[in-house]
Amino acid sequence: MRRLIIDTDTGSDDVWAIIAALRATEEVRVEAITVVCGNVPLELCVKNALIACEVANTYYPPVYRGMSCPLVREKLFTADYVHGSDGLGEMHLPDPEHRPAEGHAVDAIIDLVTANPGELEIITLGPLTNLAMALRKEPAIAQQIKKLWIMGGTGFDQGNATPAAEFNIYVDPEAASIVLHAGVDAVWVTWDVARSGTEITPKDVSWLLEQHHPVADFCYRCTQSLREYDQKKFGHESFGIIDSVIMMALLYPDIMRDVYDAYCEVELNRGIAYGYFSIDKHHQLHKPSNATICSVVDAAAYKRHLFQLLTR
Repeated sequence: MRRLIIDTDTGSDDVWAIIAALRATEEVRVEAITVVCGNVPLELCVKNALIACEVANTYYPPVYRGMSCPLVREKLFTADYVHGSDGLGEMHLPDPEHRPAEGHAVDAIIDLVTANPGELEIITLGPLTNLAMALRKEPAIAQQIKKLWIMGGTGFDQGNATPAAEFNIYVDPEAASIVLHAGVDAVWVTWDVARSGTEITPKDVSWLLEQHHPVADFCYRCTQSLREYDQKKFGHESFGIIDSVIMMALLYPDIMRDVYDAYCEVELNRGIAYGYFSIDKHHQLHKPSNATICSVVDAAAYKRHLFQLLTR
């Protein structure tokens, strides 16, 4: 059984990913959920992670509060304009019954990895602030993490936060740079790859709702703001559930295509390219690779696995 830590800035697409992981009981065991600020401020992200656990209705890993601000940036850049002011499509749900675990997410990451060297995989669905702090505090865990899965950057299209930068990297570029150069065995699925061909279509929605399954129904409802945003921005009714794509890649790696190693950098100069994720696919810089890049996802397989987990 694979063992997993989920690091999340819990907006609506994170919720789909968390629920799917918790319902994939034959594939993985979620040992902890560590929460970071990002899509919305930290306390809302914590609340939404706890709600996701309750909706999944399987088991309840400890949920830890983490970093409430970026490492260097003076102000948190959020995506409430995408996910709603509550991060869940303006559902404004009551506080869940379960409460966060005692302790800080950064320490939880260090303690879990140190106690289980080579056994834990980590998936990051938001800014990399928690993991960067853990690596700074205890650099040895870089070699003890079995594998790191990162949803971040944009490799072949413009970003979704700025023309140059993807949201998770843009929120805390300095943290992303620390993680990138820490020596962790890391797989990156960039935002544009996660969106390419994987959008949830009206036909998909009809099928999901026809199952009359409470989990699928909740997942649809929590994306109300996201659906409205995507329709306004892209001009059609399909919408992307980005974080669920990398979760399916982790659970079912055979959905990844055209995977290669490359040297990557994050632009840290404050300017129009701040947060840009550079991929040297053709090794033009002659530097050793520090990331594994997935450049294509099998969209049909992604949906098949995801929908099965949400409705079984």
